[in-house]
Amino acid sequence: MNRTDNTHAEVMMPDRKATLYGIRTLTDSELLALIIRTGRKGMSVLDLSARLIEEFGGGIGGIATCVPEHLRNIKGIGEATIMQITAIGELSRRIWNSNRDLKVPLTSSREVYEFFREDLRYAGTEEVHLVLLDVKCCLLRREVLTKGTLRASPISPREVFETALRYRAASFIVLHNHPSGDCTPSKEDSSVTETLRSLGNAMQLPLLDHIIIGDPGYYSFKDAGTLG
Repeated sequence: MNRTDNTHAEVMMPDRKATLYGIRTLTDSELLALIIRTGRKGMSVLDLSARLIEEFGGGIGGIATCVPEHLRNIKGIGEATIMQITAIGELSRRIWNSNRDLKVPLTSSREVYEFFREDLRYAGTEEVHLVLLDVKCCLLRREVLTKGTLRASPISPREVFETALRYRAASFIVLHNHPSGDCTPSKEDSSVTETLRSLGNAMQLPLLDHIIIGDPGYYSFKDAGTLG
């Protein structure tokens, strides 16, 4: 049997299982194998899929964190496969976003986290998002203020308030992620939160919360009792 026949046999195993027993019976590795479809010399597509899942967090959720630069470091991963894998995370994020109810009031840190987590928890660099709310605490607009590095993305109070005033927000929430997954606030996070809180109170445009999204979990300055 030649190499082409071997590759075909590898792919047919999860195909056959899904046909006979349903797609939900497939393991994470088998599902990924259906997408990338080919292995590499000395490694079946199922073995390669299992390695990829282990490489990026030990679970299927880690696939959503994959960026092309990381995947290129894995021997035998070509550009076509890289695009297939990164598309999984983006498709998942868009499906999640399409199901969100924009008219639901965001009145707790848990509600905000659940609403926006897919936008931020898998981002490869630190991002700052400004969530503008109307008088009923429903989403008015969400703006991406900055995209930074693996370690930091500065928050500009001037840009926050200019944006909030432009869209006539009644209040606002600041979100940002920690790519490391650790959502513990830094000294800079605490300092800028106090600045935004103070300025917001003076301008009658209150900061309702500053939420740091990690993986898993989040940190809320409001819940921590530091917003006064």
